[in-house]
This record gives sequence, C-alpha cells and structure tokens, in this order.
Amino acid sequence: MRRTKSRFRPLALALALVLILSLLLPLTAGAAETEGEDIDLSAPGLRIGVAAGTDESVLVSSLYPEAEISYLEMAEGLTALRLGKLDCYLYDRLQMALAIDSGLTGIRLLVRTFGDGADIALGISDVSEIPDLKEKVNACIAALRADGTLEDMYARWALGGDAAMPEIPRPEAPEYTLTVATSGIVEPYSFYADGVLTGYDIELSYRLGAWLNASVTFEIYDYESIVGAALTGKADIIAADLEITPERAEVIDFSDPVFRQYAGIAVRDTAPAEAGGLHWQDYIGKRIGVLTGTLMEAAAETYFPGSEYYYYNSYPDCNAALLAGHIDAYLGDEPGLKTIHAEQPEISYIPDRLTTNEYSFAFRKDDPASAALCAELNAFLAESRENGTMQELDDIWFGVDEARKVVDMSDLTGENGTVRVVTTSTDMPFSYIKDGKNVGYDIDLAVRFCRARGYALELGDVDFAARIPAIQSGKYDFTTDMNVTPERMEEVLFSDPVSSGGIVLAVLTKDLERTAAAGEKLSFFESAANSFHKTFIREGRWKLFLEGIGTTLLITVLSVILGTALGFGVYLLCRSGNPPANVLTRFFRWLLQGMPMVVLLMILYYIIFASSPIDGAAVAVIAFTLVFAAAVIGMLQSGVGAVDRGQTEAAYALGYGNSRTFFRIVLPQAIPHFFPAYKGEIAALVKATAIVGYIAVQDLTKMGDIVRGRTYEPFFPLIAVAVIYYILAAILTFLVGRLELGINPRRRKRESILKGVKTDD
Repeated sequence: MRRTKSRFRPLALALALVLILSLLLPLTAGAAETEGEDIDLSAPGLRIGVAAGTDESVLVSSLYPEAEISYLEMAEGLTALRLGKLDCYLYDRLQMALAIDSGLTGIRLLVRTFGDGADIALGISDVSEIPDLKEKVNACIAALRADGTLEDMYARWALGGDAAMPEIPRPEAPEYTLTVATSGIVEPYSFYADGVLTGYDIELSYRLGAWLNASVTFEIYDYESIVGAALTGKADIIAADLEITPERAEVIDFSDPVFRQYAGIAVRDTAPAEAGGLHWQDYIGKRIGVLTGTLMEAAAETYFPGSEYYYYNSYPDCNAALLAGHIDAYLGDEPGLKTIHAEQPEISYIPDRLTTNEYSFAFRKDDPASAALCAELNAFLAESRENGTMQELDDIWFGVDEARKVVDMSDLTGENGTVRVVTTSTDMPFSYIKDGKNVGYDIDLAVRFCRARGYALELGDVDFAARIPAIQSGKYDFTTDMNVTPERMEEVLFSDPVSSGGIVLAVLTKDLERTAAAGEKLSFFESAANSFHKTFIREGRWKLFLEGIGTTLLITVLSVILGTALGFGVYLLCRSGNPPANVLTRFFRWLLQGMPMVVLLMILYYIIFASSPIDGAAVAVIAFTLVFAAAVIGMLQSGVGAVDRGQTEAAYALGYGNSRTFFRIVLPQAIPHFFPAYKGEIAALVKATAIVGYIAVQDLTKMGDIVRGRTYEPFFPLIAVAVIYYILAAILTFLVGRLELGINPRRRKRESILKGVKTDD
C-alpha cells in the first residue's frame, strides 16, 4: 500500500517547535542585581525605554537628547529590558513593582523615582450625549475625595489592601448610558481577574455611573487609539490610568486629578541568583572546568578532590561547555563572572569565595628597561588612587552602564615610544572585544597610563597560558590581569596591585534558582505545565482566549464571504465594459491596496463612522471586506485572463449567451488558476485581523496582550497566540481547499457541463 504524507505533520512539528521556544527563551532572564547600583541617565547613547504620550516620555527626550529612546508599553518594555535591548525603562513605579512582586525576574527598581510625578485623571469627551458631563464628573470626584472614598480606593488597589471590587449600587432606571474607554491590561487600574474586568478605574467608573444615574459599559482600546475614542464620541470618558500631559490637554478635556503617579526606573538584574541551600561543596566529585595556566588549577585540586577536571583556554569555552552540559561547573574570577552573568544571565555563580586574590601587571624579570617601566606604572597607579581614577575605573567596568564601557585610543601621542601590551580578549571585564574594538578594565588602565606618560600603545592577544612566555621572549613589554603567586614571582616582575577579587564557582543560574525556590529540579514538562497553567488555567484565562478566537473567526469569515461577494459583483459590473465602473474600481483598488490596514481601520472608525453607533467589530468587517474584495477582483482578472479565448468562441458557437458562457465555461476553468492565491489571501486575512485592537475590538491578539499584561510572562502567551493563529489559518485554508475540489471542472461530468445544450449524441 502506498503511504501518503500526513498533511498535519508540519503542524505538529511547528507546535512542538514553538512550545520549546516558549520554554527556553524565558531562561535567558537575569536574576537579582547588586543593591546600590545606579544608572547614569545622561550617559550618551544610553538605551531608554518609555511609554509614548506620558510625562516621562516628554521629559526624557528634553533632558537626554543623546539617549536612544524606544517607545514601548510596559509589558514590551520590561521584556526588552530583561533581554538586554534596553538599559533602563521608565514607567509607573507602582505597576512595575506589582510586576516584580508577581514573579517577574530579571529586573529591579531603583530607589529613586524619575521626574516630579504626574496627575492622573479621567478623560472627558466634549461630544458626549450626557449634558454637562465634565462638571458632573468633577462634582463626583470632589464628593468621593471629601468622604475618603478615593483615599480608600487607592489604598485597596494600589497599596496592597483588599483589592476586591466592592458592591456598588446600580441604577434601577438609568437615565443615561456611560460608555467608558479603558485598557484592560494595566494592573491595578484596569485589568482582568477571573475573566472579569476590575481595578481602580473600573470601580471609579461604576461609582461615577451611580452618581450620574447611568448604566456603565466598557470598551477596551489600545493606548494609541484611546484618546480618539473620546474625541469622536465613541466613549464618554477615558478611565485608563491616563496622565494629564500638555499635548493631551490640547485635544481633550480632563477631569480634576484623582491621584498623583510617580515614575520608577527599572534596570536589568545583573547580579547572580541567591544560592539558597546550594554550596560549592555540593560540586565535589562532579565535573569541574578549569582555565589552563591559571590559579584555578591549584584551586580545583584543593577544593574539589576526586572531581573530574576539564581544561579550557578561555571563558567562552567554559561557558559553552557548561551550557551544553559537558561540565557541571567551572572556576573563575569573581569580577569576570559577574560580567559574564550580565551578558549571559543563564550562567551565574555561588558567591562564596574559595580564595581572595590580587591582580597585577607582569613585566620581564631581570631587565632594567622593564623594571623602569614597572616603576613608572607604579607611580601612575599611586597617582590614580589619589585623584580617583582607580575608583572611576571600578565604577565603569564593574558597573552596569554599558554606554560608559568604551576606550578611546585616538589621542595617544607616542612621543616617548610605544608600549607593547599582551592580553587575552576573552577575559571580561578586564580585556575583551566590543563593537570590534579592544575594551576592558585593563585596556582602559593601560591607555590612561600611556596617555599620561606620552606612549603609543600596541596590543597583542594570546591565550592566557601564553602570556608569560610572550613577555619573557621580549615580544611584549608587560601583560595584564595576573594573579600574584610565589611561583609566578620567580618568573616575572609584578607591579603594585591593580585590582582584587577571588575565585568562585560558576554554575547554571537555573540550578541556583531551583535550589532557592523549590529545592528540586523542574523538568521540561513541569516547566511547560507551569507556563500553561499560568497562561490558560489560572483565573479562567482560557475564556479570554476563547472569546478572542470567536471574534477573530467572526471577522475573518464574514470578511471572506462579503468580500468575495462584493469583489465578484464589482468584477461582473466592470466586465460588461461600464467605463465609470472601471475607473472607480481601479481608483479604489489603488487606494485600498496602497494604504496600511491599520490606517484604513482608524479612518473608518474615527472619521467615516465617527458618528455612527456601529461598533468596532462591524467596522473591522467593513474594512477587511473592502480589502478582500479588491484582492478578489485582481484574482478574477488574472484567472479569467488565463482561459483561452477560444473557449468563449466555442461556447458562442454552441448557442451559449454571454452570461451562460461566463458562468458555465469560463469561470470554472478560471477558478483553478486563482484559487491558490485565494487560499493564501484567506490565510493572510486571518493574521491581518491582529490589528483590530486599535479600534476597541477584543480579538485573539488583544486577549493575548491582556493575559500577558496580567501574568507578566512575555513568551508563552505570545507563542500561544502564534500557534492559535497558525491553527486557524490551517483550518480555514483546508476547508476552502475541500471546496476547490468540489468545483474543479475536471471532476464535473460532461452532462452537467452541456446541460441545456443540444448535441447530436
């Protein structure tokens, strides 16, 4: 029997791949950062994230014009920060603190805040049908403030009190309907809990409804479009943790402030994870990595007797072996491992030092020129300790501000000759390559020494074990970052100490985290189950996804059906040779196909249908119907054009009229030519619906954002949404493919084709 390839195998492989990615990617998040470390926001080139339209976005652009500013909402901003794409993120301190308290790892908040704070108020539509709405809202706020309700609400929702929604009387015979635009993803102000919209702003809206004798309905909007909802009358008020900014105040009315909000500064967590109950003694007898030619060899034999040792030439080799599972741990210098952890958060270290060491520069022994150069360096080191240069070097190269980690060698004059220095370019943070240039603590110190003494600098790069032979041979004048030991003192001349540190044990961060948190190792499937439970099961969040799927399918199916009918009808109208119809059709196809879909949605929702009562889902169907119809017209034109004209002439010879010729002869033969493109257009339409959140439609993507904003888990909800979109597109194209088989002319019987035609048979 011939075996056929399963059409669902690619789907299964794709599902497996995205699930693996969703579980592996979060492992790159950092752990806790050393307390007290700050960040210099004025550093040139600093990558700062901020939410668009906030006070802090205006302030940071004016105060720090040399910064690289990215405009991201909180979920995206904190994710970018964790992955190292940002140096800091500025946002409401309370919301970021809640995210960290909810289990978000890899970031921490600085003690200080940013700016002077911003007033939070309700946005008021000036085209609302509720008369004197602003005055009534302000009167309600004044009453709630006077009786202590606002203070109680803030204490419950924002300061960790009883955050449950209280019972608020609803009007039995409401005089108005108060439509509230909100976000649904900003805890503790507006978010979903157990599938129900709740939060400070939601409670305030219900209290305002009771004050106005109005029923309350909520519409969920993206922040980019929420102000437009009030401007066009789609919403009466905006209750979404909305800051009063000068730009917003120019276009929309605000109520009196309800509270004042302060922006926090979030930075990456670059310190190692807490060791919990894990100690370096737990690795005795295990596979230990060692750097060749270093003090780690002696430390390994002293502290890990009976272990199996693996020797490597550099830290990157050690890191690769540890991540691949070839070794269980490796020995390294504490300053270097701290930097490695900042770059590769999945690698950490047990902070208990095995040894405490001093690091110096090494020169040729028994050589007068080398001794004179060493003495000159020692004098420079003494001066640098006095004037604060050494402390500055510590702050730069052992700190977290990547913008400061640069070395400028352009102004080395060389009037007193050239100093040749040999290093190892994989020894972070002492000597490494960044953006194609040599940087690091030792490189910076050598450059400052050469600048002060009038030398030019020539750098060499060898493995660590080859450094001492390199200076003994006379190829280089000195080498950097050497532990001072009695054995080495017999071979080389050491400078005064440059820095200090110690040998510690590098391990996988997940081993420390699991020991500290659970005391047991989580398997892949346990991790998958935890992420699945948090995303779908907890608080019934699967209902949100199910609701989003229903909305996405509704928009897609209606747009396909209506777009196909509209496109087919317009094509028939143009096919008859109607000049005005052809001119208008060409114009609108050019307009629709050249306009970004999100712009079309915004124009239809906020301009064309601004005064219409139809909701965002209906507007989305209209928009996608128009775009799909334009595509159908093009597909029909290409498909019909591919049918030989002789088919039409033969049909006329058989006595067919124009209409019957097209529907019975030409169209069936044209369908196979454009149907593959038609299926592809449906798949594209499913994915294109992901932007309807701009017009207050809670589709699948919007629900994924809501869950992501609630769980603070950046990857699993996104992967889940991607998988669902893939499945929806596969199902729809499969169903349309079955339809294609039913209308394929090769499957039609001769009698059905010639039905009504007189023949001699």
